[in-house]
Amino acid sequence: MTTCLLVILMGIFSINLFAQNSLYIPLNIQRAYKDSTRSMDGKPGKNYWQNTSNYKIFASVNPKTRELKGTEVIIYHNNSPKDLNQLVMRNYQDYYKKGVTRDFDINPKSLTDGVKINRLIINDEEIDLNPKETDIRRSGTLMFVPLPSPLAKGKSVVLELSWSFIIPNKSMQRMGAYDSTSFFVAYWYPQVSVFDDIDGWDRHTYGGQVEFYNDFSNYDVNITVPKNFVVWATGVLQNPEDIFNENILKKYTEARTSEKIIHVITEEDLNGKNITEPDDNTYHFTAEDVTDFTFCMSNHYLWDLTSVVVDNKTGRRTVVGSAYKKESENFKMVDQIAKDAIDYFSNKMPAVPYPYPEMTVFNGAGGMESPMMVNEGEAGSKAGTVGVTSHEIAHTYFPFYMGINETKYAFMDEGWATFLPTDFQANYVENNDPLRRTVIGYQSFAGKETEMPMIIPSSHLRGTTYRTSAYVRPGTAYNILRNMLGEKRFLTGLHAYMKRWHGKHPIPYDFFFSFNNALGENLNWFWKPWFFEFGYPDLSIKDVKVDGDYANIIIKKVGAIPIPVYITTYSGDDKEVTVEKQADVWKSGKSEIIVKVKVTNPITKVKLGNEHIPDAVQSNNTYKLK
Repeated sequence: MTTCLLVILMGIFSINLFAQNSLYIPLNIQRAYKDSTRSMDGKPGKNYWQNTSNYKIFASVNPKTRELKGTEVIIYHNNSPKDLNQLVMRNYQDYYKKGVTRDFDINPKSLTDGVKINRLIINDEEIDLNPKETDIRRSGTLMFVPLPSPLAKGKSVVLELSWSFIIPNKSMQRMGAYDSTSFFVAYWYPQVSVFDDIDGWDRHTYGGQVEFYNDFSNYDVNITVPKNFVVWATGVLQNPEDIFNENILKKYTEARTSEKIIHVITEEDLNGKNITEPDDNTYHFTAEDVTDFTFCMSNHYLWDLTSVVVDNKTGRRTVVGSAYKKESENFKMVDQIAKDAIDYFSNKMPAVPYPYPEMTVFNGAGGMESPMMVNEGEAGSKAGTVGVTSHEIAHTYFPFYMGINETKYAFMDEGWATFLPTDFQANYVENNDPLRRTVIGYQSFAGKETEMPMIIPSSHLRGTTYRTSAYVRPGTAYNILRNMLGEKRFLTGLHAYMKRWHGKHPIPYDFFFSFNNALGENLNWFWKPWFFEFGYPDLSIKDVKVDGDYANIIIKKVGAIPIPVYITTYSGDDKEVTVEKQADVWKSGKSEIIVKVKVTNPITKVKLGNEHIPDAVQSNNTYKLK
C-alpha cells in the first residue's frame, strides 16, 4: 500500500508540475498544430506552407514635386490548401491620407490623397476602379480586391497596377524627404498582404506604431531619377556600368572586394557634378527571397563602400556602404562600424553568416531597418552611432532572415535586435554599458499596472507599454537566458530555431518549443513568467544567519519573474565575498533558497543584485547585521 500510494502521489506531483509549466495556446494556434502546419517540437509541420510573390516594378521620382509614379506586375502564388476569393493589398502610403486613423498626430501639411491607383488588371482583365461600379474596398492602409474567379490552391494570379503618391516631407514616419533632393523611400508599392496558417489574411491596418509582416518574395526593380542622383536599394545593382562615370565606376568596383573603406563619392566628386552618365538614370536592382524592397536617393551625399567576408568556409563577402551628407560628422565612421557589426553578427552572436550580398546605411532620420538597408539619423556621439547602426543591422536576422510577424510579436524582432549587439556595443566604445540601459528601462516600468505580458499582440499596446514589451523586457530576458544556459547551449538552441525557421514565418511557440527540443530541456518554467504572465522581478533578503565561518543567506523570490541571484557580503566598508546563482535556481517553483557563503571576517552587511539584473523593488535588497 505504501509503494502504491507513493506512485500515486508522484503521478499527481508530475501532473501538477506539467500543468504549472504548460503554456497557454490560443485556439487559432491550436488549429495549426491540429492541421500539422506546425509541430509541438518546434519544427515546421509536415503540412507547413506559405505564399509568395514575384514583383517587377518600374518607378520614377520627381524630386521637385516629390511625386513617385510606378507600374508593377505581381505574380502571386497560392501555396495554401485553400482557394482564395479575394486578395488583401497594402497601400502603406494611405497612412497620410485625409481621414485615416493613425497612432500619432501628424503635421497637417503632410496630409495627402494617399495612394492613387490608376489602373488594375487581373489575369489580363481590366478592373473598373470606379467605387460605384466595383466591389473593391479600401480601409485604412488596406485594399480588398475580389478576384474575377477564385485563385485555386497551387495556382497563381497576375496583377498589373499603376499608381502614384507624394513622398512626405513633414511628418516622416520611417521614411520621407529629408531635404529637397534626399529621400528614403519605403512602404511605397502596392503589396499583397500575408495569408498564413494562423490568421488567414493579415488585416492589420498600419497606424504608425507597430511594424510589418511580409511574405518572402523576389524583386526586379527599375528606378528612374535625374542626372547625378545616386540610388541605393535592397538587392544588387545590375547596371553600374550604364550609370556611373569611369571614375566612380572604378572605385565602386574596387570597393566590392576591398577590406579598406573606399570613398566612392567625395566632396570633390560632388563639386564636379559628374557622377553619372546619362541625363536621366534608370537603376536596375534585383533581390531574391526577401520580405520587402526599399530605396534611397540623393544628389549631394557622400558614399563610402567596403566589403567583409561573412562566411569563412566559402569566402562569401557582403558589400557594406554608407551614404551621408557631409555635415553628419559621426556618419564618417558608420561604414567601419557597419562592417565590424556584420563581422560580429556573422561570427560571434548569433554566429550565423550575414545572409545578404549588400548592406547600405543611409543618413536619413531616426532608426529603421529594411532588408539590406538602414535609415538612420545623425546620432550625435560615437556610442549613439554604434548603438543605432548595430541595432538596425541586427534586424537582418529578426525579422528578415526569419520572417517575423512584427505586427503581433514585436518582442520576436525588437527584443533580439536589443540583445544581439549588446556585447559588440559595450566592447566597441569605452565606458559604454548598453545592458545597463536595457535593465534600467525594464525595471523602471516593471510591475506597473500598464505593463502587459509580452505574449499580448503588439498591435494592442501603446506607448511605454509597447516599448517595454517589444524592447527592454525581452532584451533582458534573452540575456538572462544566455547567461543561464551558457554561450554554447544558448547558441545550440538559437541555431536550431533559426535553421528550422529561416525563410519561413515563426510564431512565439516555434521559438519556445525549438529551444526546448534542441536542448532536451523543458524551459516552460522560464517562458511562462517572462513571456505569458503579469509580474515583475523582485528578490529580497529574508534573513542572514551566521554559523561559524559560514553565512546562510535566505533569499526570497517576491516577484513572479525568475532572475539571477547576486550576493555581495561586506566586512565593515570592505567587500568580502560575491556569489552568483543563475535564474534556474527558481526552476523547481520554490519561492525561497538558502545561499551558503564562507566568510573569513565578521560580516556587517549583505547586498543583493547588481546593475545588470533587473529588480523592481530595491528597498529589500540590503540586510544589515547587528
